[in-house]
Amino acid sequence: MEKVNQAVSDALEKHRSIRILGDLPTEKLNREDYLASTRGLIESFVDFWKEKAALRLLAVEVWPRHTYFALDFNNDEYDYDNAHTQVIVIPVYLLRLSRKSDTWTIFRYKPQDSSLARRIAGLHEGNGQNPIPFVEDHIIGVTHYSPRSIKTPLSMSEKPT
Repeated sequence: MEKVNQAVSDALEKHRSIRILGDLPTEKLNREDYLASTRGLIESFVDFWKEKAALRLLAVEVWPRHTYFALDFNNDEYDYDNAHTQVIVIPVYLLRLSRKSDTWTIFRYKPQDSSLARRIAGLHEGNGQNPIPFVEDHIIGVTHYSPRSIKTPLSMSEKPT
């Protein structure tokens, strides 16, 4: 985890705000409580950073083989009340837990900058006023009973460096 923390430190020096897209093997999670088991797997990482950066776990999405989470670092533009209409694009870093070796790797994942920002806005829209982090279990199916509005999210920024 030392190399991961160094990579995050370097990223924060370069960008100030970053978004971690976590990729966990679903088989390593407790199917009775995906959120708690996701938090358990990333606890040491979050504990290391919680005093050094403003962290916000936004969402956990569960799929048969992979579970993904979005964790923002220092995203000062985030506004829960308007997050369904604003697409805040910040640099994405993929943090992956190996299924076989239980080791963590991290790397810059620029292709997800815009699409993950749009996905997060969509999760805010679909989940209405539910509190974050949102948990969507695609294994059993996802239904949004009370979306916030019918507006399309607006892009706040499309060119993070």
